[in-house]
Amino acid sequence: MAVFKDKNDKKIDKTAIISQGVKINGDLDLKAKLHVEGEIEGKIDSITEISIGKDGKIKGELKAKKLIINGKFEGVAECDEIEILNGGELKGNITIKNFIIESGGIFIGTSALKTTQN
Repeated sequence: MAVFKDKNDKKIDKTAIISQGVKINGDLDLKAKLHVEGEIEGKIDSITEISIGKDGKIKGELKAKKLIINGKFEGVAECDEIEILNGGELKGNITIKNFIIESGGIFIGTSALKTTQN
């Protein structure tokens, strides 16, 4: 769970879940973790972690602190860390600081090193 503080300095834990069978088209601006088992097409901007479950799919443009892929991602991603798990697939262009691909993970595309100016 992501931990945030509201105006009164209270901690807030939040995780958004897109369930299997749900399809979203559009832009998402998140201040919480996101777990995707359904489908998202569009632009996603998150200050924390996004995970794509085994049946999940994201297509589009994504910015996040961390991206964990067990399903499919296609598009452009800018993250501090991307992890492709066994069975996960990433097709596209990425800008990252740390990149982890487990045995059985698939990466088709280009990668560039993220600098502090990105």
